[in-house]
This record gives sequence, C-alpha cells and structure tokens, in this order.
Amino acid sequence: MVIPEASAAASTLGAAAAQSGRYFGTAIAAGRLGDSTYTTIAGREFNMVTAENEMKPDA
Repeated sequence: MVIPEASAAASTLGAAAAQSGRYFGTAIAAGRLGDSTYTTIAGREFNMVTAENEMKPDA
C-alpha cells in the first residue's frame, strides 16, 4: 500500500476517493436540498449522492 505525502493529499473527501478510483458519497434527504449551506458542503465534499429515506419502501 502506498501512502501519499501530505502535499499530494486531495482537498476534498470526494477528490481523495477519486485518487484511488473510488466514489465517496452521502445520502441526502429531499427536505435538505433547500439549505444552501448543506448543499454547498455536500457538493464540495462528495462525488456521489443517493436519496435518504424517501426511497425506502415504507417511507
């Protein structure tokens, strides 16, 4: 396993995952999509998003 030097570290969680060919995602509730702080952080840090509880059969 190769550990990159601190200077080569990615600036976001999604970018760090992408360096090894992976995705780093989160589940987001539809009600939170109107919160600009929440969506800004999610857009910056994650490179994959899925629905939270809205997609569950009993929701």
